[in-house]
Parts: sequence; C-alpha cells; structure tokens
Amino acid sequence: MSLTAADLQTLPARLWRELDAATSDAANPFRTPVLGTTNLFECSMRVVILRGADSSKRQLIAYTDARAQKVHQLKLCEQAHWLFYDPVRRVQLRISAGTMVHQNDRIAAEHWQALPVTNRKNYCANLPPGTDIHAPGDAIDPALKLPTATKKQLEIGYENFAVLVSTVDQIEFLQLGDEGHVRAVFNWTAVEWTGLWLVP
Repeated sequence: MSLTAADLQTLPARLWRELDAATSDAANPFRTPVLGTTNLFECSMRVVILRGADSSKRQLIAYTDARAQKVHQLKLCEQAHWLFYDPVRRVQLRISAGTMVHQNDRIAAEHWQALPVTNRKNYCANLPPGTDIHAPGDAIDPALKLPTATKKQLEIGYENFAVLVSTVDQIEFLQLGDEGHVRAVFNWTAVEWTGLWLVP
C-alpha cells in the first residue's frame, strides 16, 4: 500500500472496505483477528472470526459462547481491542472499541437465524469453554455433529450463543516496509474520523 500525506483523509474508508471484504473471504488474514479483553487485573487474548464490519455504524462483530471468559470480562470492562495483521502486505491494525454482549435479544436472534445450521453445533457444548475434562474433546453430543442433525436439535445452542458488537473509537494503522514504515492513528470525533501521522 503506497501512501502519501493526502491519504490521511481517505485511509479510514479504505480500511473499513478491507475489513468488510474479510467477512466473506475465509482466506483473508483480516478474517481472523485477535480480540483482547480484560477483567481489570489481567488481559486475555484469543483469535476470533470477524463476522461483520459496518463502517456506517463503526461496528465490528464476532460470535462467542455466552459462557466464555471474554463475555464475563466484557461485562466488567466494555473496552476491547482488536488486532489485525496481514503478513503478505505487512499491514497491522490495532482497533479500540466499546463492546456490547447480545444474548437472547433481537440482535442475537437475527444473527442466529443467519448462522448456517452446520455451525450451530459449536454452541451446543454441555460444559462452558475452559472447563477441565478428562480427555481431548469438545463436550458436544456426537449426535449433534452428524450431518443428519436437524435445525430443531441444534436449537439448544441458542441459549449459549452471544454476539459481540464493538463500536470502534480508534484505529491505529501500521504499514511495514523495507524502505521505511508508515504509521497513523484515527480517532472518531462525533461526526468524522480525525487522523494523525505517527512515527512508527
């Protein structure tokens, strides 16, 4: 990505287009960012799948098991941090966003209905994520993992399904390059993105 000083105004829109494109491209490295949360004493990081990116609402969306540690942490501290990295283009995005957990509400229901039936089994574990078990496994009833599992059978997963909706307030961009690195930060100021170039 070749940049000039004039790109400071247009870069946020370009980055949002790239994030949006990643939601429908499994091979796009921005599809699997790292999401960081905190319980106010320590931070936790994990890879998630980017399910949505809406520039008009400044929102990033991911799904999770509602019993997961990150859900408990987000209820203590809504501010989350997303890390995206494209190793081929050597582009890094660090994004800060207030994040709401949606469970058993209209937003959760809309996303659940759009979720492919085969993916619903991921929310059907009998135990919460992180629970100690005696052997490798996922605590999902084997019958629910069969291709014959029905939509009705998998509906039990809805109680464990949650949607994370992050409203972005800051985007930090870094482009690594052999001839020099480029860094910029963009903050949302009520009506628009305001950017500054930074020393990498």
